[in-house]
Amino acid sequence: MANHTDPKDNKILKLEKENERIKKELTKFAQDKYGLFWFDVPEGFDDDVENKLPILKEVPKLAINSKDGKPTHLLIEGDNYHALTCLNYTHKGKIDIIYIDPPYNTGSDGFKYRDKRVLDKYPDGTEVPIDHPLRHSYWLSFMRKRLELAKDILKDSGLIFISIDDNELAQLKLLCDEIFYEKNFVNHIVWKKTNSPKFQSFGLGNQHESVFVYAKNKSKLKLNQIYKPFDEISLKPYSYTDNKGKFRLIELEAQGLQNSINRKKFSFKDRNAAWLYSLETLKEWDKNGLIYKTKNGRFAKKQYLDNMEGVLIADIWIDKEINPLQGSSKEYENFETQKPISLLKRIIKLSSQKNSIVLDFFAGSGTTGQAVMELNKEDEGERQFILITNNDEVVNGEKHKIMTDVCYPRIKKCLNENKKSVKYYKTAFVGKNSILDADDRDKIELAHNAGAMLAIAENTLNEIEKNDYSQLFENEQQYTAVYFKEDFDKFGKFVEKVKSLKKPVSVYAFSWEKEFEFDDFNDNKNITVKTIPQPILEIYKQIYNLA
Repeated sequence: MANHTDPKDNKILKLEKENERIKKELTKFAQDKYGLFWFDVPEGFDDDVENKLPILKEVPKLAINSKDGKPTHLLIEGDNYHALTCLNYTHKGKIDIIYIDPPYNTGSDGFKYRDKRVLDKYPDGTEVPIDHPLRHSYWLSFMRKRLELAKDILKDSGLIFISIDDNELAQLKLLCDEIFYEKNFVNHIVWKKTNSPKFQSFGLGNQHESVFVYAKNKSKLKLNQIYKPFDEISLKPYSYTDNKGKFRLIELEAQGLQNSINRKKFSFKDRNAAWLYSLETLKEWDKNGLIYKTKNGRFAKKQYLDNMEGVLIADIWIDKEINPLQGSSKEYENFETQKPISLLKRIIKLSSQKNSIVLDFFAGSGTTGQAVMELNKEDEGERQFILITNNDEVVNGEKHKIMTDVCYPRIKKCLNENKKSVKYYKTAFVGKNSILDADDRDKIELAHNAGAMLAIAENTLNEIEKNDYSQLFENEQQYTAVYFKEDFDKFGKFVEKVKSLKKPVSVYAFSWEKEFEFDDFNDNKNITVKTIPQPILEIYKQIYNLA
């Protein structure tokens, strides 16, 4: 009698053999290399979007418009991988600040991962338990793709802030060193998240979380507002006075054994191992009257109060300004949130200008959006936020329609209070073939449905006209005109309309090529012409190859 093997058993056996092969390869590779290695698990998505082109579609009925609605903020509902793919076209190199609070992979925080390879044994979009053998691999595979997309949309001077706890802290640091490069690591902020330490059966009570800070290009980084005002405690060291005013003392000599060994040889005139600064620097300070000799014969530098902007903000945030989650803080009365608004405001204030674009692609309940609006109100800024979240998330162990039932109502309330505007978009998909195999029909469908993305790219978010061959969007300064039809029987009429507009116009015209010269607009310096859909596909292809 023939022995029939269950096909499922064959799949599992094949997977286990493949895992063993990869482990051996990684072990061999790791002998000569330093870095982070894991089993990179391909991520699966719903079958009906797996081979389609992502786009953004506006939901006009959820828009909130204000007469003085500058800036207009953006809410995007959908998987952040697809949304970030779209933003790689609309916002490549445009984002000033990214803050994210990703799942911590605690085994109970709702983190899900769809294993694309074998769906009958391993989680198919279900929560990943803490004892799962691929728990860390799932999380790293999930984060890597999204952080790579995030890096490309940051400005060269941009920053990303990532909240994390101890479950994936070490892995995240190495992953970010790989993606953003170790040289662009800025800081590791530790903040006090609760007044009462959380009991842990295996160790000390937990009372903190972390925020990693990375720059896109550290050489172009410029932090602002890194000082906070002096208070009674921070003024105490400025207890010395001379004719120039109050000052404190800054150590110039090494402490402990290093100093005691060299104490007999000690001389300000000679370079000595006990000095903490170069001899040239010490001489310059001495020349300017900044060297102070203490009663016990030690040397210090005078730091005058009048020359200080305030107290330098350190990387340990335990002060009362960062409200811990426990307590009766009003910022938690109406909305469930995982991070205090005060924490987000400090982060944004530290790193933004008044017209910065702030992105949060794990937006959850919308704390980042509220923080941006409150800061804008405080300093008359025009920062714009972009919030991305799906509509199915677990908050404190309960399932929510997180965008429509939590984030949107919260943002709507804040917008109405501040008389600001928001546009609401959803991720959607067009075409039948994969990005690399897109045919003419796919390209035509992409061009016909790219209007919202083009408007976002130009920040002309108000659609004022649409017909069967074109769309027209505007803001106070300019228009965006889109001719999306693949044949040009209406193009003359479109040209006539564009030339009649009184503000500068960005024209997007259908072309089978990436670049094409449209002679119709050569005589008008206020009109710039770009093509669709090929440039969008080129961006998507780059992402596809990365992923």
